[in-house]
Amino acid sequence: MKRFLVVGLVFLLCFGMFGQASFARSDSRTDNIPQLNGTIRSDVWIQSFADSDGTGQFQVTADYSSSSHPRPSWIKTEWDFYAIGISASINFKAGSGSISGSGYTSTSGGYWKNSNGASTAWYRGRVGANGLTVYVGCENTASGFAAGVPFSTTARV
Repeated sequence: MKRFLVVGLVFLLCFGMFGQASFARSDSRTDNIPQLNGTIRSDVWIQSFADSDGTGQFQVTADYSSSSHPRPSWIKTEWDFYAIGISASINFKAGSGSISGSGYTSTSGGYWKNSNGASTAWYRGRVGANGLTVYVGCENTASGFAAGVPFSTTARV
């Protein structure tokens, strides 16, 4: 029985590191902004199994909607990766963000911000892990500012 569990765990880890992208995990959270008659939504999507290069795709989004103040001063999507395992660490590969935005990336996260009146900010790239990693997750915080009102919400996988 022990041998079967060990073989199964090794297979799962190898498939997780080298399998094809056929599954994804995602989360979305929407909060109301009563002062602005609007909502803020945070989306996070991450590939469940790594490709042959040991990384998988991810995308994060911040989306603002308001009937009374449709153009925010700025909107930002800010993400942080985390890895679960033994000596686990993140391997981040920069990607691209929404048009006319700017941002910052590090080995474990970053942000992308639009200050041009856009109601959406998004960023996509690739992420993997080093060490004996069994799970890579991501937390995304969507935030913004409109008509003197700050707002934010967070989604996590």
